[in-house]
Amino acid sequence: MSTILALAIALLSPAAGPASQPTDAIDHAPWDALLKKYVKGEKVDYAGFAADPGLKAYLATIEKTDPASIKDAKDRLAFWINAYNAHTVAAVVAHWPGITSVSNVYPDFAFFKNKDKVIGGEKYALNDVENEIIRPRFKDPRIHAALNCASISCPPLVDFAFTGAQLDAQLDQVMRAFANDAQRNEIEPGKDTVRLSEIFKWYAADFESAGGPKAYLLKYLEADRKAALEKAKTVDFKPYDWNLNKI
Repeated sequence: MSTILALAIALLSPAAGPASQPTDAIDHAPWDALLKKYVKGEKVDYAGFAADPGLKAYLATIEKTDPASIKDAKDRLAFWINAYNAHTVAAVVAHWPGITSVSNVYPDFAFFKNKDKVIGGEKYALNDVENEIIRPRFKDPRIHAALNCASISCPPLVDFAFTGAQLDAQLDQVMRAFANDAQRNEIEPGKDTVRLSEIFKWYAADFESAGGPKAYLLKYLEADRKAALEKAKTVDFKPYDWNLNKI
């Protein structure tokens, strides 16, 4: 009897250890393979994602991994970016093939507000992931070129998974591509007015430490576009196209 009591005390004791132990980065290779298979340039093959069990399998890994247990900060940020993008794809797939825009699949952009995305055993909305975790915790404006909202005006979903080991190079790559994207940021030599993505309007506060969106963009622009932005007298913003970025 005393042995049973001792065992019960040991199991209930705080000495048994914390609920989650620090861990290394998870393997994002399955997500990387899916992206390489179903991202076609700037468009996404949602029908392919819908038919592939690999998406649910990857999300199962996201659901059971406690992000707070990931030791390295870059690995944690890569985890959150991949989790956001994978859950966005899954949310589109959940309404496939009838969905034409994330703006109207639910009233009032609830596509981004529904708290039904399970990450590390907790339920989040996509807005929670972006605005309560990624932006305030990591304070890296480059994430705005990495997160994809499944819409035409968004920076395109890239065909690779983000990883801690390559994160700086990857974030520089996507921000540079976004800055020099003539469709999403109209910065043309000889024009007095430039028209930037509304991302730079909505999240202007994230670029303040760099002197604002204009100053931040100058670091990533090609020479002719950099000169055009420097000479521009007016900065305007392009209306956002929320139509689905589907093939």
